[in-house]
Amino acid sequence: MRILVTGGAGFIGSTYVRQVLARHPADDIVTLDVLTYAGNTANLAGVLDDPRHRFVRGDIADAALVDELVGECDAVVNFAAETHVDRSLLDPEAFARANVVGVMTLLQAARQH
Repeated sequence: MRILVTGGAGFIGSTYVRQVLARHPADDIVTLDVLTYAGNTANLAGVLDDPRHRFVRGDIADAALVDELVGECDAVVNFAAETHVDRSLLDPEAFARANVVGVMTLLQAARQH
């Protein structure tokens, strides 16, 4: 199975990616992350070079990119989110983009595929 993991370079998402690759040798992972303050490729140390893993730097709200990636995958697991209430007060648009528009974009792509 090929799984698209959004927000996969964050703490929780990267743990999921590492666990799936360790426990399910037949599965492939495509990680999509925009790499904001919460995401870092260092969280994926040990799996970035795994041939069953592909990292894509991109935005969950990018409809064309998300549609392409969802079309390549059998399942989607979403960990992408802007977090921390104090940050949301300073930049509410970023939160709406990731947490609302991004999820809507994922759902629309999943429905089409």
